[in-house]
Amino acid sequence: MRKLMRAPRADRTGAARSRPRRTFTIRTLLVLLTVVPLVSMVALWAIATYRLADHASGLDNEVSVAERAGTPSYNTMISLQAERRLTAAWMAKPAPAAADALRAQRVKTDEAVKQFVAFAKSGARETPGNAVRRAREVAAELAQLPDARRQVDSIGAIGRDRWLKFYTSQIADQISVVQALAETSDTDVTYAGQFLVIQFRAGEALAQEDTLVSFSLPSGRLSQPDYAAFVQNVGVRRHSIDDEIEPFLPPASRAGYLALTQTPAWHDLVSMENAIIATVDAPREARAAGSGIPIPAELASWRSVLDRLAEPASAFDFARVDQVFAAGDEATSDTWNQVYLLSAIGLAFVVIGGVLCWRITRAVRRRLFLLRDATVELGTHRLPMVIERLQRGERVDLAVEAPEVDAGRDEIGQVASAFNAAQRAALDGAVQLARQREGFAKVFVNTALRTQSLVNRQIGELDTMERRHQDPELLRELFTIDHLATRLRRYEENLVVLTGNRPGRRWSRPVRIVDVVRGAVGEVEDYHRVEVYSDPDVQLSGPAVGGVIHLLAELVENATMFSPPDTPVHVRAAAVAKGVAIEIEDRGLGMSEAEYESANRQLAVPTTFDVIALAEDVRMGLFVVAQLADRLGVGVTLRPSPYGGTLAIVFLPDELITREGGAPDEPDRAAAPFEPATAIVAAAQPASEPNSATTHEADEGPGFVPESPGRPHPEPVVRSLDRIPMPAERAEPAPAEPDVSVRPTAPAGTDPGPVPAPEPASTPAPRHARPAPTTAPAVEETTPDGRRALPRRVRQRNLPMPLRTETATTSEGGVRTEAKPSSPREAAATLSSFRFASQRAREASEPTAADDESAIATEPGTGTEPAPGPRPAAGSTTHPGEPS
Repeated sequence: MRKLMRAPRADRTGAARSRPRRTFTIRTLLVLLTVVPLVSMVALWAIATYRLADHASGLDNEVSVAERAGTPSYNTMISLQAERRLTAAWMAKPAPAAADALRAQRVKTDEAVKQFVAFAKSGARETPGNAVRRAREVAAELAQLPDARRQVDSIGAIGRDRWLKFYTSQIADQISVVQALAETSDTDVTYAGQFLVIQFRAGEALAQEDTLVSFSLPSGRLSQPDYAAFVQNVGVRRHSIDDEIEPFLPPASRAGYLALTQTPAWHDLVSMENAIIATVDAPREARAAGSGIPIPAELASWRSVLDRLAEPASAFDFARVDQVFAAGDEATSDTWNQVYLLSAIGLAFVVIGGVLCWRITRAVRRRLFLLRDATVELGTHRLPMVIERLQRGERVDLAVEAPEVDAGRDEIGQVASAFNAAQRAALDGAVQLARQREGFAKVFVNTALRTQSLVNRQIGELDTMERRHQDPELLRELFTIDHLATRLRRYEENLVVLTGNRPGRRWSRPVRIVDVVRGAVGEVEDYHRVEVYSDPDVQLSGPAVGGVIHLLAELVENATMFSPPDTPVHVRAAAVAKGVAIEIEDRGLGMSEAEYESANRQLAVPTTFDVIALAEDVRMGLFVVAQLADRLGVGVTLRPSPYGGTLAIVFLPDELITREGGAPDEPDRAAAPFEPATAIVAAAQPASEPNSATTHEADEGPGFVPESPGRPHPEPVVRSLDRIPMPAERAEPAPAEPDVSVRPTAPAGTDPGPVPAPEPASTPAPRHARPAPTTAPAVEETTPDGRRALPRRVRQRNLPMPLRTETATTSEGGVRTEAKPSSPREAAATLSSFRFASQRAREASEPTAADDESAIATEPGTGTEPAPGPRPAAGSTTHPGEPS
């Protein structure tokens, strides 16, 4: 159904261009001319001031928090380093003195940890984001310290590497907290803080050296892993001090650095480190002996050297911390000064700009009052009213309804003249467009009605030729031309619908839904691909029949055009809670979600007829369906089909449906006995059969056509509901006997499909009388009181000859007769039945109105309304009672 749905780009861009542009008054424009730059300046001033103030406030908060957090974190780090060293000395030589020193240090460590945890809890909201998270994590990890101590006290419960790693990780966490505190919003402060972190890491490397030596001194030997770790820590410390700290020290810090590195204790430390490193050849002998690397004798004074370095090293660390805090305070002060200066300058510009804006606007506004009062009334009230009346087709005196504005000859008067010119152009365009629309509509209607008249005459001539000729090939060609003429009439009706008029086809009485659906299918070129499932007990009100047939024909045609030619198109009609739902499902390529959404939007809200837009739009079918659905109150929805194609759902509300009684064109259906149904249709009615039209003509529903003697009675195709035959399964039916109810389901040259096995029918027997048997008619039985007896079942009486199990048949009277091959007369009767089915489908689409341009001729000599039915029933299979 892609033909109906795809929207061209021109339609979308045209809709966007038609939106009216928003206009402003001169006063507003003048105000905007000065206010916009002023507001922009105020916004920039406010943003800059806010950013500077926020930066200053944040920096001040960061510096103050760092000052509060620096001391607890530093003390915790130093205490953990001392406890790690004493733990190593006690584990190497568990003497009472070492144990007492360890217990005393643990008390100091607990006090430092307590202060740090208190800071992490109380200052969490004021600390910067990274510092908050890191301080909480470190405080949580410090809770494991008591467990680690208990394991250390139980010698052998925990290995040396495990507790050494625990203490080292806790010290590294404290350094990471200092690093997080040093990351401030000021680059200079952050830069100074990073050097402080490097200095703390150098001190940690020296503390790890002290731990390794303290663990190895009692034994006098250094293991191979400890030797490697010692050499690595020496390299880290020397690289940090010589390459990362000393070259970048500010002049104020250089004196403290020299006071540390020029002391005798520092030189002794360096010489002892070199003595241990000089034992690089010892590991080979040690590995051979298996006792480790011997410690040089110079390391006997290791502890005293480090004790002498502790005080100058701590002084240097605190001096560096104070310098970082001083840099932060200075940066905060400078930032607040910038905030004050920017606020004063910005406020002055805002005041000056506001005064200028007010004076300029007031001066120009006084001059424009007269023009505003004159144009507002005309532009907002009178001119739109005139244009609206012109669009409705009314006659308007423009000089009276929309007079021109006179505002002088100065610059403002020129503005008024330009407004008058634009007004005249708009009115002239509206008048011309209204006349063009009216003219196009008249031309379309006149042309369509004249063409319909010619098509109706052509169809009448085709009817005459079909009655006159019996040649199968000629009839097949006549049926093809007849079908094309019927489609041409529907296309002409599209033009009538586009102009807002109603087509000429009308019915006054209800019609069965199955006949309405068949009438729509009959107007489609590939009708033989359509399989119909319908509820035979539901009727459509007469005034809606023509529009629904037209609407369904458009949808079915698009389903056949945009799906592979070897796939079926299913049409299902069934009663639902609030009406009747008709589904048209194809197996084509379908559309995208955007195309479905656009098509459903247009089907829900039909657009106004526009000749210029339709000239570029190939989706006339979608417009026609939308217009018909809107007039009838019918809902049409498109959605993807499970087969990959498109599923069109047509909802007929209860207002259009009649459910009382049987179908109007079959009043005797309820009285007919329930009989099995097969996948065959009625054959030609023998000339000797009584005319059923004389019996039921008075109470038939709309669309009933009185039948002349000898004219065939086509019956609806009834197919087993177990399965739907695919095209590949269709085969030529076997020839039928003249007394069997058979009607061809496709024109000559097509593949009508196989005949299914007989199954119980889901619908009552057809209303037309059955053809008389070839044997003598049975004598009508009566009861003793003279009334008609109930009908008596005769075996295989209603089956066609190819389906009977015996080669001979038995008549109602019990006389056995032999089957005979079909004669030429019987074959002609079969083709005549096919021709009559085509005629019924054509008559279903003809109106009963009798005007010169739109009246469609009814069946000659009847004056009744034609019943909607299919085009030739070939391939268009109706399944009564199938649920949708």
